Amino acid sequence: MDFSLPAPLSPGLLIDHGFFRGDLLFDHVADTVFFLKDTQGRYTAVNQTLVQRCGFEHKSELIGKTAEQVFPLPLGSGYSQQDQRVLQGGPAINAQLELHLYGNRKPGWCLTWKVAITDAQGRIVGLAGLSRDIQQPMGSTNEAAAVSRAIEHVARHLDSPLPLEELAALAGLSVFQLDQRIRGLFGVTAGQYVIQARIERACDLLRHSRDPISEIALSCGYADQASFTRQFRKSVGLTPSAYRGMRP
Repeated sequence: MDFSLPAPLSPGLLIDHGFFRGDLLFDHVADTVFFLKDTQGRYTAVNQTLVQRCGFEHKSELIGKTAEQVFPLPLGSGYSQQDQRVLQGGPAINAQLELHLYGNRKPGWCLTWKVAITDAQGRIVGLAGLSRDIQQPMGSTNEAAAVSRAIEHVARHLDSPLPLEELAALAGLSVFQLDQRIRGLFGVTAGQYVIQARIERACDLLRHSRDPISEIALSCGYADQASFTRQFRKSVGLTPSAYRGMRP
């Protein structure tokens, strides 16, 4: 399994000249929302699925607006805050479980990805993202929200131990139940999901910061550089220093 996040996209020139039409690829994918946004979080490209879910008929009605302007509260404000974290150089959003609007305009659960778009000089010029509807049944809405809280807790506390018992308690589930829900969503056990999240954050820091590897190890929840290096090599196939050396 590939645990590394993709490097920030660099199609700034393509977007500036109108050649990047990823929206056309996703126009007929009914369970997936696709979008590009500028540095202010305004839509610059969207697929037809997103247009319909926001209650519009034409893409032009959505272009230039922010998520806060087209989604009901609190969804819209949450998406806009998430956008700004990515646009300000924060970590990419990778398979985050969250509420979205389904085709019937009712809230439903999805997995969301967002990555920064950079120009040739490495400056952030926007973001690209997609949200895919969850096909597996999630049980009650309260249960799905609880699993979402546990996943968000992992993302916000990667420098901490994160025992599975603590995550299960946060979700109001047994460890077995939490493991089953996460396995259904991501295809890995809860323990593997935590490792994946740590390694993905490490990849992001190795690519985009000059922090010493020992500091990256601590910020990703590893007690020392040696244990971090062992897990990183096992997951990625390279040592952290070798992975960093691949950075353009």
